[in-house]
Amino acid sequence: MALRAIEKRSLPDEVFEQLTTEIVSGRYAPGASIPSERDLSETLGVNRHVVREAVKRLEQIGLVKGGQGGRTKVLDFRATAGLDLLAVVAEHAEPVEDLLPLLASAMEMRAGIGAEVARLCGERSASEAGGELLRIAERLAATDDGEERLALDQRFWQRALDGAGNLAYQLAFNSLIRAVHARRDFSLPWLEQELARGDYRRPIAAAIAAGDAEAATQATRRALAPPAPTDIWPTSSTTTEASR
Repeated sequence: MALRAIEKRSLPDEVFEQLTTEIVSGRYAPGASIPSERDLSETLGVNRHVVREAVKRLEQIGLVKGGQGGRTKVLDFRATAGLDLLAVVAEHAEPVEDLLPLLASAMEMRAGIGAEVARLCGERSASEAGGELLRIAERLAATDDGEERLALDQRFWQRALDGAGNLAYQLAFNSLIRAVHARRDFSLPWLEQELARGDYRRPIAAAIAAGDAEAATQATRRALAPPAPTDIWPTSSTTTEASR
């Protein structure tokens, strides 16, 4: 996707989104320089302050670094960026098909972290968290509303994270959830399937309530087993049409 003039003036986030897409897609390769502040300002139709703010955000998430002579170099984001990039790309990448490898990776990591969170919660907070998790699981099974299920599922995992007592897992899970649910019209259908397949988190909740950390781990691994990318968004024609 070539850089294009900004329709909504004075919005650094739009400049940031375009440049992020160009870098993550590989159109600006690691080691290359992005256009100068002046050139970007002219190409995108915004003032230089807007460009400067957007480039600063790119530096903050590990995509670029200012160099000698005022040139800003593209970094290899695989070596310099953090989990926060997942959500940024998921929210702004075009076309939709570009998201499939990223989402598959995010969901694979989500399964691993979720299993460890369930284990720690079962070991550390069985009596405190177990009852509430069971109640949330029953509400998950009782509702037919997708948005309500999403909210309840996020509440379920927040309670499990609280019980696990690990801030690093909390922050990582936040980024993963943002990435996975960046486009709810695509994520809600597979969440419905995942919840039904895993009996609406009830086996996880029951294992945690019983203080059986190993059973909680195994139940979580089964429930969060990542689908194939085509199970997330079945066909390119469907996703292209839905993204319009």
